[in-house]
Amino acid sequence: GRRMTGFITSYVGMFDGGSAPSKIARVQIPLIQRDYAQGRIDTKTERIRRDFLATLHDALAGDEPLGLDFVYGDLRADGTFKPLDGQQRLTTLFLLHWYLACRTGKLAEAPAWGNFTYATRESARVFCERIVESPPPADVLDPAAWIQDQPWYRFQWRHDPTIQSMLKMIASIDERFADLDPEVTWMKLTHPHQPAIYFHVLPVDEMGAGDELYIKMNSRGKPLTDFETFKARFEKWIDGPNRETEFAKNVDGKWAD
Repeated sequence: GRRMTGFITSYVGMFDGGSAPSKIARVQIPLIQRDYAQGRIDTKTERIRRDFLATLHDALAGDEPLGLDFVYGDLRADGTFKPLDGQQRLTTLFLLHWYLACRTGKLAEAPAWGNFTYATRESARVFCERIVESPPPADVLDPAAWIQDQPWYRFQWRHDPTIQSMLKMIASIDERFADLDPEVTWMKLTHPHQPAIYFHVLPVDEMGAGDELYIKMNSRGKPLTDFETFKARFEKWIDGPNRETEFAKNVDGKWAD
């Protein structure tokens, strides 16, 4: 039968050998998923990226841990976890960990959490592997530019939207997190009991129906409309949990009708 056994974890704790009861050995963004979008350069995405990085930055600069909701996925017997929902957040977290690991020299130990890859395109898969195998030196000024200067960086990658989006995100992370001490930030991010950023992993066992479920949920994968982005931002401004819920309910129900 199908059963879901969820657990709350950090990005690092999600992998086998982390703090959670996890059987996840690698994360693979499945073929059916879209390109990584959080690094696109249109105005709307830039605003979403700025907000999201600011939220992550606040959690790592302060003492208030941040929960990032659910991540659903198809967990295969060999330990491969294929996210059906949470692709964008996981990719950004992977890049944030990669960035801080570069700054602190932590990639030399071939960490379990580095087993993150895209099955959507061969080029995106190779890119993820390369940046983990050959990270920039800790003191490199512009890691995204450094990557593009490497002999292994392929000319045709300029036209891969996922890779371009990842490079843009690395540059944005570099800019946003420059003021934080990398060692301290890394410890807060990867703390075994009180990580600064956590989420709820729901593996869907022996699914096989993963693709089917994904198609049902894929309406959630569409880029948010301007109105949806506005609603999300506006809800944060409303005082008091009751008024916030009331607004959320009415704006999608009574008022919209």
